[in-house]
Amino acid sequence: MIRVLIVDDDKLVRKGLISSMPWQACGMEIVGEANNGENALKFLEQNAIDLLITDLAMPVMSGIELIRIVRDLYPDMQIVVLSLHQDFEYIQEALRLGAIDYIAKTQLEQEQFEEVLGRIVQLMGRKAGVKGRAAQPEEEAFAANGSLHVYYALNPDEDAALQQAGIPAGASEAEPGIWYANAGPQSPSQPKPQLKTADRTAHSSIAHVHLRELTGMDRKSILQLIRAYGRHGLFYDYQAPSTQAIQIDAAAYLAQNNAADSPPLDQIKEKWGAADWIYTDAVFQAQLRELKSLRLPPVRLARIFYSLSDEWNRLYQALLAEPIAIEDFFASWYSFEQWLLEVRERISRAAAKPLFSPEIQNSIVKAMSLVQQNISSPISSAEIAQMVNMSGSYFSQCFKQYVGQTYTDYVRDIRIERAKEYLRSTTRTIQWIAEQIGYSDEKYFSRLFREHTGILPSEYRQTADNQRK
Repeated sequence: MIRVLIVDDDKLVRKGLISSMPWQACGMEIVGEANNGENALKFLEQNAIDLLITDLAMPVMSGIELIRIVRDLYPDMQIVVLSLHQDFEYIQEALRLGAIDYIAKTQLEQEQFEEVLGRIVQLMGRKAGVKGRAAQPEEEAFAANGSLHVYYALNPDEDAALQQAGIPAGASEAEPGIWYANAGPQSPSQPKPQLKTADRTAHSSIAHVHLRELTGMDRKSILQLIRAYGRHGLFYDYQAPSTQAIQIDAAAYLAQNNAADSPPLDQIKEKWGAADWIYTDAVFQAQLRELKSLRLPPVRLARIFYSLSDEWNRLYQALLAEPIAIEDFFASWYSFEQWLLEVRERISRAAAKPLFSPEIQNSIVKAMSLVQQNISSPISSAEIAQMVNMSGSYFSQCFKQYVGQTYTDYVRDIRIERAKEYLRSTTRTIQWIAEQIGYSDEKYFSRLFREHTGILPSEYRQTADNQRK
């Protein structure tokens, strides 16, 4: 049973988490709660904990400070962040410090309880119901000839019999879902479970990795390498179902991993938040190669594009029939790339207007993107027309026909929607919110907000707070 401590300064949030989520069904047990980082550390001194779930914004000691201390004092403890979507930069810092994932409070409002806990247990490598082979701690001739064959279950929810198809009978288990052996997979003459077509073609089955150049490494280091590669490197090296093993040189992999620099996250968001990758194949392929070369931790990659999917939904809400959704977990770069291709196809198809050339469509979408990116300092219609290489009058005409409303109305609606988000998710002043969306006068902003929503910003915030209680 996974022992869990919940830390949040909001008592209602703690009680809601404890009472609403299927902890027992996911192999978890709540053993304590705390209202700030200091009290959490006091609890940890007296109690054994496997998983810490902590908010970021707390009095006395923030979640970030707590994570830093826990990482030093309890390096084996797993950490999950509890926060809002809008705390993206703080979440990135938490992930950099070692948190394995985060729970968005909006997920809790949507009652995605089993999905949330299932993803966390999956990331911890301790998913209930996945039964592996009994460990054999003293195999003969460990890593014979300086190599091992390692088998990773890419989908821990998959049936155990399907997972172990093709794995040698003498394989040992490094942890649930990971096996290793000196020998390669079973020969074709050996019996295997009969799989349905869907099972044979699914990319979330078993990955076979031949780990080489292990001479000079002790057992503990090799097992650590096996686990580390499964959490990160495998994600990028696995492409699609294949009978061929992925060949990995241990020394080269370790050198590459140690030399990796922190990726420019702001640049990633800026590039994928623009429209060029949707309409230009060369740009899309270049950005895809660059993104893969960064080899971000899979959890961080998913979280970045979770945030980007929110941006895309805001940007293309006038065009898309349904919002873009993203998986909580990608088994491999292959599955992530397939999702990204589908998103690109959906947006480009929804944005296609026969009356306009591809160049004009691209210019209009670029203008929409620029509005989103410059919400705090709005750009006039004439200025943005020049930025997308169109004349002012023709731009206004095309924009209205393409989007379905004038440029001025579009900008106003975007600003009001962004204000609603700030009102729901922050405690910032009305003046601060007005400035963030490009209004220097709080009274003018409040009057405009009421004209388009029927209530003042303060009333909207109170209504949103009441709905959460």
